[in-house]
Amino acid sequence: MLMYSFKLFRRVSMRLYALIMVVMIVPVAVSGCRTAGNTGLDADDLRFAGFYSDYLVESGVTSSDEDVVLAPLSSEKMNSMLARHDLKPEDFRKKVRLYNQEPERWKLVIALVRSNVQKETP
Repeated sequence: MLMYSFKLFRRVSMRLYALIMVVMIVPVAVSGCRTAGNTGLDADDLRFAGFYSDYLVESGVTSSDEDVVLAPLSSEKMNSMLARHDLKPEDFRKKVRLYNQEPERWKLVIALVRSNVQKETP
């Protein structure tokens, strides 16, 4: 009888161990899959990143190791680029304030901007 109890305990404990491992591993795996497809940026962030990418390319920033000579853009050019990306000056200012408050979001935007600039420059 004691041997049967030990075998039953061992079977239950192995199943319990397996269940605990699944409960611990599955949420981590699911969150990894979810974040891989979702950058955490909203549509406004994507428009801002598009604008900022264009701004850097237009002002002379390149993705290569060349010396960068920035060309200041006129206010007309800036307004034109903002309009092209469907951003109003006030929306732009709000986003800049938000990025100051949320540095992790800013890092995501900058990563997207870098990718965009690399695609746009030789």
